Amino acid sequence: MKPYCEVVSQEVLPALRALIAKELMEKHKMTQGKVAEKLGVSQAAISQYYRAIRGSKSNFLQSDKDIEQYVKRVAGRIASGELNYVSAMGEFCDVCKLVRKKKLICEMHKKGSEKLKDCNICFA
Repeated sequence: MKPYCEVVSQEVLPALRALIAKELMEKHKMTQGKVAEKLGVSQAAISQYYRAIRGSKSNFLQSDKDIEQYVKRVAGRIASGELNYVSAMGEFCDVCKLVRKKKLICEMHKKGSEKLKDCNICFA
C-alpha cells in the first residue's frame, strides 16, 4: 500500500523544491548555497534539483498554470525575505492541497497499484 502522502513526499515535494530552486537561481539570481539555506536543504541537493537528478518528475506540476503561478509567487516571496523557513513550510502544505484538489497525481498514484483503479480518496 502506498498512501497518497507517500506519493507526495516522493514525487510532489522534490518536484516543487526543484521548480522553486530553479526560479530562485534563474530569475532572482540566487546562488545554490543561498537557495539551500532558504529551503532548508543542502547545496548538493539544490545542485541535484537544478540538474534534474532530484525532483525530475515535475512535468505534471509544470504543465499546470496555477502551480506555475504559485511557484513564481513563492519564489518571489522567498527572495524578498517575506517568507522565512517556517512560513515557507506552510506554503508547501498549501500547494500540496492544491495538487490534491486538482487531482494532478491521481494517475501516477494509480499506476503504482491496480487496486487503486477505483480510488477516489483525493476527491474528498
